[in-house]
Amino acid sequence: MDEYRIEDHPDLQDAGWARDAVRRAEREARARRLRSLPRRPRRRFWVGLAIVVAAALLAWAVFETNSGSPAGQRAVDLDEPFAGTTAAPWADGAAGVVVPEARQVGTFPADQVEAAYQRVREAVVAARLDRRVVQEHDLEPFFGLFAPDLRDSLRVLFDGRNDGEAALVVTRVAEGSRLAEVEPKVRGEMAAEAGPGGELVVRTDYTFAYAFTPDRPEAVRGPMDVVALSRFQVRYAIRTGDPGVTGLWADASAGSLHSIACSAAKRGYLAPAFTEPSLPPGLDFDLGAPSSPADGCPD
Repeated sequence: MDEYRIEDHPDLQDAGWARDAVRRAEREARARRLRSLPRRPRRRFWVGLAIVVAAALLAWAVFETNSGSPAGQRAVDLDEPFAGTTAAPWADGAAGVVVPEARQVGTFPADQVEAAYQRVREAVVAARLDRRVVQEHDLEPFFGLFAPDLRDSLRVLFDGRNDGEAALVVTRVAEGSRLAEVEPKVRGEMAAEAGPGGELVVRTDYTFAYAFTPDRPEAVRGPMDVVALSRFQVRYAIRTGDPGVTGLWADASAGSLHSIACSAAKRGYLAPAFTEPSLPPGLDFDLGAPSSPADGCPD
């Protein structure tokens, strides 16, 4: 019994069977975790915040490859790290944060909707793409976009005691990791609606693929080693009232992380998988799937 190795089972040599098994296991784990998740208290500064960060390394890896090898490995061009991946045709950087055509929403005329879209676009770009924020951790360009009352609360959120929650608000690269010179790839959308409190709401759903520069290129096994992916769904609102309240608010956020370093993610930072290699590349990332509360990283 001690000498039996489960990896020698013939079913595990079948790539299709293994892929289906991974997806079934993830669905079952997700259901178990949903039933067992404890309720978390609301924080005053983040109304309705839904904290669901998923590092789903087993169920949702980032990229599909064209290699026929059992491990799905393929060469990586570090000058074009997205080549051959599903992210390759996505837009580069801020060009992927597209403002839709503004139309009247409820009682809000098209010009107000347009202004809201532009403000939200600035927030998305600052939080996920501005290298001053993402790489250098200079948060002031991001804070300045929000209403004064929320701005003050955000500074508390980023005081170093709540980095796990702060990751839902801003992407920060872990110390020691370096983004590649190429722009991240971006795909997603935003849409406006009238909120129940008489406010204009903009919901966003964007996926970002970040390429990193490895210290040891010879150790890179495939695209998912050098590219980390995050998806965030955020509800923004434009509010009016006293001077502290008037402006942009971010009310709720849900996110998932894929092809990452787990130890960095648990601290609230983003780092690529090559810093903690564990799984072979080649699993597919399902863009149509909802953000999952399942945590694929070990406890």
